[in-house]
Amino acid sequence: MNYKRLVLILALISFTPCLWAQDMNYARKVIKELSSDDYFGRGYINKGDSIAAAYLSAEMKELKLKNFESNYYQTYSTPINTLPEDPILKLGKNKLESAKDFIVYPDSPSCEGTFDVLWLNTEILTKNKIREEFLKKDLSQTFLAIDSVGLNNKELYNFASDLVSANLFGAKGVMLRKNKLKYTARTFLKEFPTLIVKNSKLDTTTSKITVKIKNQFIDNYKTQNLLGYIQGKTDTCLVYCAHYDHLGMMGSKIYPGANDNASGVAMVLNLAKHYKNARKKPHYTQVFLLFSGEEAGLLGSKHYVDHPLFPLEKTRMVMNFDMIGTGSQGIYIFNGKAFPVELALYEKINKKHEYVSNMRGTQPVPSSDHASFYNKDVKAVFFYADGDNADYHETTDTYENLKIGQFEGVFKLVRDFSDQLK
Repeated sequence: MNYKRLVLILALISFTPCLWAQDMNYARKVIKELSSDDYFGRGYINKGDSIAAAYLSAEMKELKLKNFESNYYQTYSTPINTLPEDPILKLGKNKLESAKDFIVYPDSPSCEGTFDVLWLNTEILTKNKIREEFLKKDLSQTFLAIDSVGLNNKELYNFASDLVSANLFGAKGVMLRKNKLKYTARTFLKEFPTLIVKNSKLDTTTSKITVKIKNQFIDNYKTQNLLGYIQGKTDTCLVYCAHYDHLGMMGSKIYPGANDNASGVAMVLNLAKHYKNARKKPHYTQVFLLFSGEEAGLLGSKHYVDHPLFPLEKTRMVMNFDMIGTGSQGIYIFNGKAFPVELALYEKINKKHEYVSNMRGTQPVPSSDHASFYNKDVKAVFFYADGDNADYHETTDTYENLKIGQFEGVFKLVRDFSDQLK
């Protein structure tokens, strides 16, 4: 073999892994950036979602993706409730720490004062005379909670939970005891506040609480999706999407959302980078969509499918990435079983290359942005990494706590699928 040719081959062999290493470095950079405090949890306090959108727009421009008109934005508006001040909760004289010991559910209104606590127990639920006396009580200055002792019947406990959660008794507010404090986002406001308190911090000895909650409801909050694309040989497109929003802040406590869903955004941008640098023009037009408003109810993807920038009938497949940064127990392709031909191709590729471990296709689920497309009869699947997801919807979903597992394998699986799809 010619010596110069041998040197070239060895150089190419050594260089190829570096290309991927650079992509993984890029993925980590994106995740670290989006989950930093500079973005305020990519929610609605301090317009964290808009700050994130500006960063992502700049990334799309740097990748030289095509856009519509003058920028990558698709704007829309939504109502949203926020909690801009640190909530206060005292159980007697014991002050709890927000986001660690308790959270205020995000559909809560403002509330301030000291209130009695009344515990809904098995006697109230099962004994007629006691229940009748309970129903006569004025609970307008009382918080209602569940005394789970004696409620060992699952149906009875669930019934009690439904009664308290819906506040059918007209209490000032309600308290729910849970092991985990999972925050979220809401576009509506209830008439009463809901407090979720760690099991270990609340018991039936609590008879009074002091609470201070300040909400700000925004009727017409302006937010945006982002879209960039690479023109293919055909106008029929493949869509890669992820939501870039997260839960923002509860007072001063930030929900960084490294796995949920800075990881999915990093996957979409990595795919954009790959196809932009590819030597050959792709067969399908490659569309890269980043949604806001997912946490508040799939708002961005619902807006997009009602106002598509690419015809839905020309969308060959949608691949949605949400919480793709882990994967110690494998990956799910949600909705996969609804599309047996496409799922078979994923399985064929993975069987040959073993890109990911324990890959499982499922029946349709409505839990992320793919559902907006599926509901419009567009083929859409959702990639989710299973395992190491305890930090979901908590302040601990940070870049430092993220165990990046099967990200590289999912990238390669999707890349090969997109290249081979007919």
